[in-house]
Amino acid sequence: MIIHKNCPICSSSNIVGDAIDLHRFGPHISRARCKDCGLVFANPMADANDLFQYYNNYYEKDIYQSTDYKSTIKEEILKVKSLDKGEIFKSAPHFSIYEKTGKFLDVGCGLGMGLAYAHQLGFELYATEFDQGAINFVESEFPVKVFKGELSTANYFDFIHISHVIEHVLDPKAYIAEMKRILKPGGTLAIGTPDMSSLLYKSYKWLNHLQLKVPRIIDGLEHTFIFPKHLLATLVKEQGLQIKLHYSHTLGDKYSNLIKYKMPLKNKLTRVVQNFFKINQWIVCVK
Repeated sequence: MIIHKNCPICSSSNIVGDAIDLHRFGPHISRARCKDCGLVFANPMADANDLFQYYNNYYEKDIYQSTDYKSTIKEEILKVKSLDKGEIFKSAPHFSIYEKTGKFLDVGCGLGMGLAYAHQLGFELYATEFDQGAINFVESEFPVKVFKGELSTANYFDFIHISHVIEHVLDPKAYIAEMKRILKPGGTLAIGTPDMSSLLYKSYKWLNHLQLKVPRIIDGLEHTFIFPKHLLATLVKEQGLQIKLHYSHTLGDKYSNLIKYKMPLKNKLTRVVQNFFKINQWIVCVK
């Protein structure tokens, strides 16, 4: 475990408790917040070995197990195969900012929704992933080369897609710098992650504070960092990347899928609320 006495991003000592969760299983149970830059982060924070063990068979755990997630994703991939370019850009606006197709890297590809859009647009597919079950799944769905680990070739990829990965890493600054290194000049970097500045997060904490309660953690306990929009923008600008698009969006679950999910009613209602508010963000940059 790593205990932070200062903010991991801006090094400020002006940090306070933010949330705690003793009811769910996960590598982190408490969060701190930097009052200077707005970063919310796990504290104590699991180290690399702890996180690696947790992510083994990740898509068989927790919410993914209860929602029969792989079957749902298979259905969504099939739908993407019928979309034209305009429909893809409407469904996933972060794909609309690129100059040409080429080598597409999905970092931490999971079960491959990013790969589905890129394949339909005509990209050559590459991916990284640690979960062997997820690797087997995407290799059965797409013509993709999957790397289980880090990449070494600089200036190689035309489009790097990072969907809900950066909130899991231990050093976001170094992570963005590495993505810039392997991205071609003129290439596109798209990062999707929760938005700590969303109205839902703010309202939930405000209501808890009114009741003199410590807020519970309402996103994944595996998350190491949650960024407000302004801070994520600052981090990419510090790497010399040019922001082309930065927008907020909802959870993205279809209500028909929410009805089918095999989970307690309370959990379903939570997902419905999360699906109504814009709790996530995408930032799209060019090198």
